[in-house]
Order: sequence, then C-alpha cells, then structure tokens
Amino acid sequence: MTTMRYLQNILPLAACLVLATSLQAATSSAPLNVSADVPSNCVIATSNLAFGQYDPLVQNATQELDAAAEVTMVCTRSSRAAVSIDSGRNSIGSTRTLAGSSQHVSYQLFRDSGRTQEWGGGGSDGLQFVSEGVHKPQQLTVYGRIPPGQEVASGMYTDVVTATVDF
Repeated sequence: MTTMRYLQNILPLAACLVLATSLQAATSSAPLNVSADVPSNCVIATSNLAFGQYDPLVQNATQELDAAAEVTMVCTRSSRAAVSIDSGRNSIGSTRTLAGSSQHVSYQLFRDSGRTQEWGGGGSDGLQFVSEGVHKPQQLTVYGRIPPGQEVASGMYTDVVTATVDF
C-alpha cells in the first residue's frame, strides 16, 4: 500500500509540474544573416608553341614556318577578363625573336589562323571576354609564324612569352 500512496501523492505533483512548465514556456527568435563573397578570379594555362625545324636553306628559304599553341582560361561566372601576350624575353624593339647562342630568329604571334591579326606586346591589345563559368573554359589558339629566308647558324633557338589574363 505504500507504493499506492506514493503514486497518489506523486501523480498530482507531476501533473502540476507539466502544467507549470507549459504555462511558462515561451519562444524568442532572431534572424541569422548568412553570406559569402565570391570574388572575380581566373586561372590561365598554356600549351607550348613548338615550331619544329626551321630550314633556311631549303624548306624555309621562301616559305614561312607555322605552328600553334592553346591558351585556356577558367574564370568565375560573369567575370570580365582580357587576355594579353607580352613581347617575350628576347624581343628586339617590337619584334619577337627566338634567341640562339649569338643570333636571333624573328617570329610573330597571331590571333587568327589566317595570321592577319597580330598579338601585340600586351597592354591594350588584350582579347576581352565575359566568363561563362567554371564548366565553360575560354579557349583560344595562338598562331605562330617564322618568316622565310632568315640566315642564321644552326642550333636551338628559344623564347618565353607570358600570357596574362586581367580580371
């Protein structure tokens, strides 16, 4: 019987606690602002432009030597960007050259396959575009040409140009 009496006393007390808790319960809320800043950003990658063998005595005595390379840019969506290519490490004045041990082979870079639109030495000649986002990289081909009839010594001739994307 003691257990029964205990239950008779505790049940009304438990009911009062539940009622008191539910009467005093209240809510309050406040907004939590959430934000992220997505800045304009671009990444640029290039392939090598390898002309191969330039033969000034036979093949290239009267015929230019052509080659091409790829430039790929990936930018955040809607970023406005411009691509430029500098004059290279071995330019002489405004002429791009491949440097050998003591001589130079001149060459030029173009925007079009017909090789009529030259890439200048950077700056205001940048090719402009608006990015469509990460899943649609911008690709362009850089067309190179070594003019015919350049009399130079045999050997390896090289240059490094820098492609830059400004955004």
